Amino acid sequence: MEGQFSVVDAASTNENERVLKLAGPLTLTTMFDFRDKFRSETAAKSVILDMSEVPYVDSAGMGAIVNAHVSCMNTGRRLALVGVVERVRTMLKMTRVDSVLALYPTLQEAQQALSAA
Repeated sequence: MEGQFSVVDAASTNENERVLKLAGPLTLTTMFDFRDKFRSETAAKSVILDMSEVPYVDSAGMGAIVNAHVSCMNTGRRLALVGVVERVRTMLKMTRVDSVLALYPTLQEAQQALSAA
């Protein structure tokens, strides 16, 4: 049984960044909601994924995150993940995706790093 998944735009004080708050497992059955929401707006220079309420990501969900990263790279934008729980962080390390993605413990740290870049 899949847990409930949601992805919503979170408030941001910077017009050049978009913060997406994800909640629930990011899996084959929920990744389309993520993908559609991610693609729905492309004006922001930086996209921050708040993953603090994502307990699990399967390979399809991982693919959706990597595709989001590639999409950002191809359009001159930056992607950052914040609040990644240990279980998901372990999967990112095992697949070596952690060396490609920008990971930050908190939203504030990601915002500072992206605004400085």
